[in-house]
Amino acid sequence: MRILTVMSGVIISATGAWCLAYYRSAFSSIAFVLAIAMILSAIFLIAAYIVSGKKRLPETVLVEGMITLLFGFVILNNEVPDTALAMFFGAWLAVAGSIRFTQSLAVSRIDPVNWAKVLPLSILSTVAGLIMLMHSLVSQANQLTLVGGAMMLNGLSQLVYSMYMVKPVAGPQAAQARARVEAKQAAAEARRQERDELRRLTRSEREAKLREIRLAAEADAASKKRLAKLEKERERAARSALLDPTVQLTEEEIALIADGATNNTEAESAAVPAPVTPEAPPEKKDILDILDRKVEMPKLFSVTPLEPEDLLNGDDLRVARPAAAPAKPERTTEEFSWTWPPKSD
Repeated sequence: MRILTVMSGVIISATGAWCLAYYRSAFSSIAFVLAIAMILSAIFLIAAYIVSGKKRLPETVLVEGMITLLFGFVILNNEVPDTALAMFFGAWLAVAGSIRFTQSLAVSRIDPVNWAKVLPLSILSTVAGLIMLMHSLVSQANQLTLVGGAMMLNGLSQLVYSMYMVKPVAGPQAAQARARVEAKQAAAEARRQERDELRRLTRSEREAKLREIRLAAEADAASKKRLAKLEKERERAARSALLDPTVQLTEEEIALIADGATNNTEAESAAVPAPVTPEAPPEKKDILDILDRKVEMPKLFSVTPLEPEDLLNGDDLRVARPAAAPAKPERTTEEFSWTWPPKSD
């Protein structure tokens, strides 16, 4: 469907560019090519509408295809004079632009974000078609240039419309967001209905209804709490089963392990070291032994009173000073004395 619309726009745009390239030629020499291009574009548009069905594309696609087909047959029968080329293609462009404007409004229902992208070219096509209908404004311009520009403008507008003509496929994130929005809307609608229902009740009925709602909410919360507890216990049991080092073996696996153990008994016994006996902890001494020890008293040291000479000098020594060492005898000789300073005669 979209591929057919794109092919139609490409054909019209390429034909308009080809017409601009040969703007110096006579219209009768290129009229056949223009007619065939318009007929093929119309066929593709009609086929796109038929393939899509009435639920996907608006009827304006079929209308545009039929109008383009009629204009193509008119050109193919050589019924358009050279003096009326601008008015003929201006009428076709104005009608196509008006149809494209209505198609953009149809796109706004399925794509509220990108539908405005179709508007600029549709409005420009309509305005350009109306200007080409005014003979006094375009009489001095080259007719084939106007025809080529009209076809290129319509083809580009059709290509832009083909990008947004189908409802975009929603991804998983968009579906989740839509589901959340719908859930919020449903909850809000349920609360509104409940509030309206409570307003219509009497005071006693309202209190009884509120009590019933509160009990239902408490029961729901208790059930959710119980389910969450059961789920946690199930997860804990699964985690403990994964961490359990014991392995459940079948009888065949046990027999294979036993056969391998008998063949490698000596190697395993040599490889396994002897168990190490733990050392005995050191004996702790009893505190009573410490108390029974003999305590020796410290020796007293003698203290002598200070002499007046020490007090004047500022000495504060209370400990008995050791006795002065005996003076060494002076050693004298006939030539000199060993004492210092030397004695004067």
